[in-house]
Amino acid sequence: MLNRLFGNYLVEKGKLTLEQLNILLPVKKEFKAGLEIIAVVTKAMTPTAVQELINSIDKEIEHFGETAVNQGMITDDKLDELLTYQSNDFMKFAQLLVDHGYVLYDTINHEMDEFQQKRDLSDVQLSALIHDDLDQCINIFVPLKSPQLKELAKTLVQTMRRLIDKDVYLEKAYTAHSVQLDKYACQMIVGDMHLKFYISASNDGLLAIANHFTGDTYATVTEDALDSVGEFINCVNGLFATNMSYDNISVDMNSPEYAMEGPFISNEMLYVIPMHVNGYSLRTVFEVYQ
Repeated sequence: MLNRLFGNYLVEKGKLTLEQLNILLPVKKEFKAGLEIIAVVTKAMTPTAVQELINSIDKEIEHFGETAVNQGMITDDKLDELLTYQSNDFMKFAQLLVDHGYVLYDTINHEMDEFQQKRDLSDVQLSALIHDDLDQCINIFVPLKSPQLKELAKTLVQTMRRLIDKDVYLEKAYTAHSVQLDKYACQMIVGDMHLKFYISASNDGLLAIANHFTGDTYATVTEDALDSVGEFINCVNGLFATNMSYDNISVDMNSPEYAMEGPFISNEMLYVIPMHVNGYSLRTVFEVYQ
């Protein structure tokens, strides 16, 4: 989630273009972050110390981490800790930013500090984003009181990541008493919980899901594309129902619905979660019934 959020911030600042960001993401699974960038981002070493050490070693026969330990710059325990970050998605993204010259070792922390201030994130929240702690990320963007609704939001994001877009990200959720939907698909959850789960987007935004959930590709949103979105929602809700069963909460689902023209929905308990998926902006809406 942080890769897109921080990447978009750098695009807004003119550090790279959206096209360049899209080339970098998603970061390949096999790619590893170097200890140099990890030491800077975690503030285990100063950018100046990292750069000086890079310039002083013979990379053919010397390793950055071992040399840093031998010169007393970090401890063995700290080196072991830094090594655990090599597969961290954000550290890998930071490495790519440096490799392509979009940021430097001595500027990335400044950019991160400005990003943190702009997003009004606490140190704990930024750490949760860096570590991709999904429970805490949901708390940041979807501050719902209901643990069941939080679990539904978490299941949605997990399924999006696994099947649709690894770098899906959220904006702050909000409550509303009425919402005009665009093209949409939805499904009613019944049983111990009673709510309607919508995903809606204007124009061709729902292609973000339809073109990635099945083997079909649509040039524009059609009823078949909406049907695919409905099946995606059904998949999310099926996983959610399984998770709820572990807590002895029984939920079932009606058949998915969809339409090319969204309704105007009015309810005292509407929760809207803005999402960004595969370059499109979507809205997830939970309409909760008492």
